[in-house]
Amino acid sequence: MKDIYKKPIFYYVLVPIVICLWPVWLLGLGIPASGNNLQKEIKDYNEAEKLIGEILGELDPQRLDYARTKKGGNAFDYTTAIDQVTRFCRIAPTNYKLSSGAMRKMKGGQKSQDAAVTVAQIDIERLAKFMSVMHMRWVNLQCTNLTLVKIKGEKDTWKADVRFIYYQ
Repeated sequence: MKDIYKKPIFYYVLVPIVICLWPVWLLGLGIPASGNNLQKEIKDYNEAEKLIGEILGELDPQRLDYARTKKGGNAFDYTTAIDQVTRFCRIAPTNYKLSSGAMRKMKGGQKSQDAAVTVAQIDIERLAKFMSVMHMRWVNLQCTNLTLVKIKGEKDTWKADVRFIYYQ
C-alpha cells in the first residue's frame, strides 16, 4: 500500500478525479444544504425574536423600565452597585470586602475600571444569584476571574474572590 503513494500515476489519476467530483458534490449536495440551513436559521431567529419580545413586554417589563431610568442617570460606581446587589442577595456588609481601581483610558478612547470583591462566607446559590444580578443589571460589567475556596468543616460554605471590569 505504501508503494502506491510513491508512484506518480496515483497523483495523475487521483487529483483530476477529486477535482471533477468537487463541483458535482458542491452543486448536488453542498449548495442545497446551505440553503436549507439558512432557511432554518432565519426561522429560529424569528422565533427567538418573538420570545424576547414576549419576555420583555409581558413577562418582565421592569427590565425595560429599569434601563430607561438609568439612561440619563449617574455614572457607574462599584460601591453603589455592589451595595445594592449584596443587599438584594442578603449578603451582610461585614461579610465582603470591595477594592476598586481608578478609571483607566484604553486604546480607542474607551475607559475601564476594575474591582475585586472578596466574600468571606457564601453558599453557591447566593453566589450564583449575586453574579446573575450583577451581569443582568450592568451590561458593560464583566467578570474576569472567580476563585472559590471551600471552607473546611462546612457543607456549602465558600470563600469567593471575584474580579470585575467595567467598560464605559
